[in-house]
This record gives sequence, C-alpha cells and structure tokens, in this order.
Amino acid sequence: MIGTELRRIATAATFLTRLPGVARCALGDPVELGRSARWFPLVGIAIGALGAGVYWAASSIWPPALAALAAIAAMVLATGAFHEDGLADAADGLFGGWTAERRLEIMRDSRVGTFGAMALVLLVLGKWQAIAALDPGEALPVLIGAHAAARWSTLALARALPYVRDAGAMKPVASGIGPVELAVGSLVTLAALAALGLAAGVVLVAIGAVATLVIVAASAALYRARIGGITGDCLGATNQLVEVAWLLAAAAVLA
Repeated sequence: MIGTELRRIATAATFLTRLPGVARCALGDPVELGRSARWFPLVGIAIGALGAGVYWAASSIWPPALAALAAIAAMVLATGAFHEDGLADAADGLFGGWTAERRLEIMRDSRVGTFGAMALVLLVLGKWQAIAALDPGEALPVLIGAHAAARWSTLALARALPYVRDAGAMKPVASGIGPVELAVGSLVTLAALAALGLAAGVVLVAIGAVATLVIVAASAALYRARIGGITGDCLGATNQLVEVAWLLAAAAVLA
C-alpha cells in the first residue's frame, strides 16, 4: 500500500514536472495516472518549496526583484511551464473564438496569440512583483500554500465539469479523479494551509481560501458557458490564476 502510494506520488511528479529521476518510479497505467492526481497538491508543495529556497538564497546576493525573478525561473524550469502554457492557450481560445468548436480548435493550436501573450505578461509581472514584496523568511509558507491550492483547483474542476476532448494528456487524469482523489488532495492542501496560517497568519489563509473558491467557481462557469466543460488548458489556466491570487494576497497582507 505504501509502496503504491509512493509510486503514485512519483507518477504525479512525472506528469506535473520535469524533475529528473522520478519517471523511473512512475506508474504507466492511465488509471493510475488518474489516481495519482490525489498527490498533485503535494507536488505543488515541493515546487513552492523549491521557489522559496531559490528566493531565499538569491536574496543574499541580489535585491528582491532579481531574487524573485530567479525563483520564478527555477519554478518554470522545474515544471516546464506546463501550467503557463495552458493559461496562454486557454486565453487565446476562450476569448478568440465565436463558437465552442472554434475555441477548442484555437486552444489546440500551439502558437500564442494576442490574448495568450497578454495573459502571460500580466501573470509573470504579477508573480514577480508579489514575490519581490515578500521577506525571504515569508516566502516558504506563502509559496507552499499558493502552489498547493493551485494544484487543488485541478481536482475540484475535474470533479465539477466533464472533459470535452476525445483524447489528450489530461483526459485520463480528469476522468480518473474521483471522491477519494479529491478528499486526499484536499487534506494535503489543508495541511499546507494550516502551516501557512501558523507562519503567516490566518487572515492570509482566509483571503487565499476565499479567492481560490471564487476563482474555481468563476472558472467553472466560464468554461461551461464557452466550451461546455474543461480541457487540460483550462485546468492549467485556473491553476495559474489561483497561484497568482495567493501571491498578490500575501503581498497585500504581509507587506
């Protein structure tokens, strides 16, 4: 049992990151890929910790702006810009097409359009300035909480909406997320947020939790209205919106 869960953690890390060495322990079964989603928030915790560590180390030699940029670069390298790519594609498709079919077609196109480019620019600028506003000692709980909550949004959306493509890398994940995956992922996220509350205060946790629920609900309504459900790009987009909302809340509360 423990060995299986450890391999599911490796499967989740292989799917969400480009970290070396974890793929050899991953499970290749598509069903297990869906079950591994319960550990997505745990992978988020690891990515947040990586970014916080880089920010703390870089702050000893650079001013906050450059240290924040280094942290963002480290997290992007670790994830392969997986979720950022989803945000760009979703922005282009959701706001660039007149019908659901055309929107899905645009989202499948790997080229980045105006909406996608602007979404990425605003996202990176928001993260950059928000992280730079944090004291290096505050970055660890904040980034851990932000990334855990962001990955939790995938579980909530996949349970709430149908996956609208016939195939795709996210299809076995979205179809395989059941009540157990949502429950385990929620417990992992709550544990991360409890640690954040102890380190940074309950006000930030309360604001971030409300922002997460509002963004997930608003995203679900938008995706249902525009394309009738979700795609992998939609999940990545909501992930990024939740993450930057937590960072901006932290900058407002802790600055």
